[in-house]
Amino acid sequence: MNDMKTNFNSRRSGFRQKAGKFPFLENAALCRAAATIFTALLLSPPLALCAADETIFVASNPPEMQRLTNHDSSAYRAAKLFMRGVNLGNYLEAPPGQNWGVTVSADEFAIMRSEGFDHVRVPVGWHHYAGPAPDFTLSPEIFARADFVVSNALANHLAVIINIHHFDELDTNPAAVTDEFLKIWRQIAAHYREFPIQLAFELDNEPHQNATTAQMNPIYAEAISEIRESNPHRTIFVEPGNWGSVDELKNLALPPDENVIVSVHCYEPFYFTHQGATWAGPDTKVTGIQFPGPPATPLVPDPSLKLNPWVTNWIYRYNNLPADKNPSGPVAFENKLKYCRAWSDYYSRPVHLGEFGAYTKADDQSRANFYAAFRQTLDEQKIGWCIWDWSAGFRYWDKTNNRPMPGMREALFGKSK
Repeated sequence: MNDMKTNFNSRRSGFRQKAGKFPFLENAALCRAAATIFTALLLSPPLALCAADETIFVASNPPEMQRLTNHDSSAYRAAKLFMRGVNLGNYLEAPPGQNWGVTVSADEFAIMRSEGFDHVRVPVGWHHYAGPAPDFTLSPEIFARADFVVSNALANHLAVIINIHHFDELDTNPAAVTDEFLKIWRQIAAHYREFPIQLAFELDNEPHQNATTAQMNPIYAEAISEIRESNPHRTIFVEPGNWGSVDELKNLALPPDENVIVSVHCYEPFYFTHQGATWAGPDTKVTGIQFPGPPATPLVPDPSLKLNPWVTNWIYRYNNLPADKNPSGPVAFENKLKYCRAWSDYYSRPVHLGEFGAYTKADDQSRANFYAAFRQTLDEQKIGWCIWDWSAGFRYWDKTNNRPMPGMREALFGKSK
C-alpha cells in the first residue's frame, strides 16, 4: 500500500509541474475549469486509483519466468481433477498432542463426493513430525494419519492435494530451514511415488513475512527438482507470497515445468468473511455485516470497539454504497479473479483458488449469498476452487445435524436434496 501511495503522490506532483506549460491556461475560464479538474484529481482518494491499477493485468513477471505455450499440458489436464474442492482444515496441521476440534471418519469422504466435491485439500503439519538434522526424518505417525486421508479420499473418487501447512520457521527465516523443507519433501515424494496421478503435492501454504515471492522462487525450483527425482509426472501446486495473494502472481518466477499449477487464496471482502474471528486481529471485531450490502438498516458499531479509521470508512461505504459498488459485495473479488484468468492465459499456467470462505459468525443467508456469488465468478473465469472448510469454523458440513450448513449446497452446487 505504501508503494501505491507513493506512486499516486508522484502523479500529483507531475500535474503541478506541468500546469504552467499549457498555453490554454492563459484563458481565465479555461484555467478555472482546468483547476477544478486538477483539484478533483488531487483530492481523489488514493485507494480509488490503486484499486483499479492492481486488478489490470500487465505482464510483469521476472525475466526468468518463461511463458509456456501449451494449453493442453499435463497441468491443464490435471486441473480438470481439481474443480470443486473442500479443505480438511484444523485437522492434520495441528502439532502433536494438540486437538483443534476436528476429526474425520472414513465415511465422510463418501459424503463429500455425494455432495458434489471432486477433490480435498489436506493441510498437514509435516514439520512438526520431523526429527533432528541432518535427516529430518518424518515419523511413521504422520505418514499413517496422512495415508488414512489420502487412501479414503482416492477410494471415494476424490482427487487429493497434500501440502505443508503452518511451517512458521519457513516464513520467519526461509534460508535457515530450506534444507529441512527440501528433505521433508524428498521423504513425502518417495513415500507417495507409486500413488495415482489424482494425488498432487502443494509445496507450501500461504508463504508470508520473510517468505516473499522473490525468496520462495528459487526454493520452489529446488523443491520441484527434488520431487521430480521420484515423481516425474506428479502435479505440483505452488503459491505466491503474501499469504498466497493474487497481487503477488506478478512476482512468481517458476521453472518451465509443464505440470505445475499455481494456487492463490482470497478472503475478500475480509471484514465480512472474518467478522468476529478473534485470531484475525482488531479490525474484525464488528459482527452483523451482511453480504451483499448495503443493509436495510445501517450498521452502527459499538463505540467501545475503538475501531481503526479504515474500518469505520469501510463500514460507511458498506452502509451507503449501492450493491454494484458495495465493498461487501462481488466487487470485492471479481477483478482479482479476472486478473487470475488473464495471468493464467498469458503464461499458460493453470490457476486454482485454493482457499476462500466465510466464518460462521456471519448469518446463514449472507454466507450462502457469498459462496454463491464467489463460486459463480470462479465458474465464469473457469477457475477451479477449494472452499475453507469442511467442518471447522468456516464449515460446509454440520456434523451435529449431519447435513450441509443452510444454503451451502445450493450455493456451491445449485442443487438441494
